[in-house]
Amino acid sequence: MIPLMKPAKKAFLFPGHSVRLGMGHREPPLAPAAARLYAAAEKILGYDISALMKAGPLEELRRTRNSQPAVFLASLAAFYDLAALGVAPEILAGRSLGDLTAVVASGALSFEEGLALIKRRGEIFERACARHPGRMAVLLGLPEESARGICAQAAASGGVCEIAGVNTDSNFVISGTAAAVGAAERAARGSGAHVMDIAMPGPFHSSLMREAGLEFGELLDKTGFSEPRLPIVNERSPSGFVGGCAELREFLTAQIHTGVNWKQRTAIMQAAGVGVICELGPSQGMARIASGLIPGSSFYEVETHAEAAAFAASLAA
Repeated sequence: MIPLMKPAKKAFLFPGHSVRLGMGHREPPLAPAAARLYAAAEKILGYDISALMKAGPLEELRRTRNSQPAVFLASLAAFYDLAALGVAPEILAGRSLGDLTAVVASGALSFEEGLALIKRRGEIFERACARHPGRMAVLLGLPEESARGICAQAAASGGVCEIAGVNTDSNFVISGTAAAVGAAERAARGSGAHVMDIAMPGPFHSSLMREAGLEFGELLDKTGFSEPRLPIVNERSPSGFVGGCAELREFLTAQIHTGVNWKQRTAIMQAAGVGVICELGPSQGMARIASGLIPGSSFYEVETHAEAAAFAASLAA
């Protein structure tokens, strides 16, 4: 008898800082449960975040105190829209802000608690970036040893330049002070790498954000978490997943001032049997990268109701 193949597990991914006008509003209507999030958010935030997401101005939307709630809302609305269509994941994963979205999606925090934390997180990040200005970039086409060497050399003059994200064996996000990151970009181009600037308002995932991590951690100390109902990928945990309430504070603070290893997070998903990868909200290309690292997997990006319905239909086919 030929054994039946187990169906591939679904992983839902939640992005970090990725904003554009119209996000979350490109094709209404969302499911009622998703649409209600925006009305509830206005009361918590004290302003009409839905209108800002829809029509801007873009510079105001890009402010960290606005962009983080906006991405959270767009991602979680897509999650609830899929739930209304009967589609649920087996595994959750996020990146930066997306980790907190994953915690809410897991049931460890309510929507209201999560949004209140994200509001404060955005304010903390804005203050940190004002104290320690900086920038971020992507280096493509270099091995990790070379990318780390370039960062170390760029920081030797007294600035900060660190690996903020390992996406693949040749795709790295760097972060730090503007001069040091600029020096790293020039050195990388000289080594034949392709370099891309990132439209981020500060040196996220670098040691310059350590104070922000400590301040946010104090807020989390006062937060009551429930046990996650779905596993959340955590490359810092021996198991590869968040180990319950006790680990949630460290999970949500460590990556604020250190890098995110997306390559390793993808390997954890692959080992767990993930073969269907869906990024919810304004895409950062996370699902595409993960799918490229997991042979035979498929990826989807869901922000609108039409995309949610198409994803649900593809699973039923």
